[in-house]
Amino acid sequence: AVKVPSLISRPGHVPQGLICEHLLSQYDYAPTLLGYLGVDPAWDRPLPGRDFSALLRGAGIGPENSVFVVDEYGPTRMVRESRWKFIHHYQLGESELYDLLNDPGEQMNLADSPAHAGVRARLRADLETWCERYVDPRMDAKGSANVGRGQIGLVGSEEYAKPFEDDLRMWWDVSGS
Repeated sequence: AVKVPSLISRPGHVPQGLICEHLLSQYDYAPTLLGYLGVDPAWDRPLPGRDFSALLRGAGIGPENSVFVVDEYGPTRMVRESRWKFIHHYQLGESELYDLLNDPGEQMNLADSPAHAGVRARLRADLETWCERYVDPRMDAKGSANVGRGQIGLVGSEEYAKPFEDDLRMWWDVSGS
């Protein structure tokens, strides 16, 4: 869901060799395609995403925006900026905050660090504001008991634990430990 490169080619129309360091989202593709084609969106409510078609013409798109991943893994949501990544697990009540500039491997969770409380609060507020605006309450998994692993099983159930046990068994066999 994150860190997926996007390659766009249209010789004679899209500048070749251009590398964009902006964070873009899957939500950006519909507005971009419409913007590139010069078509006004016809939806009846605001949808997430921004038009980055100016990049396809060799122009800039302004300041970088955050990228949001919502309900990708059941009751978990994430917001990412160039430097910061914030993940909130609603059912578990835990959060994760990573400084991607100084910790690109996401080894040190700074969510409980008093020195980073402001960053965490800002990103959490951004995430909640975005979700209030765009998430359809009928489809919102924030309150669901599904968790990762393709949303297999419910938290605490045997179906939930089994894939992890299988992974551990496979790792044990491969590593020889």
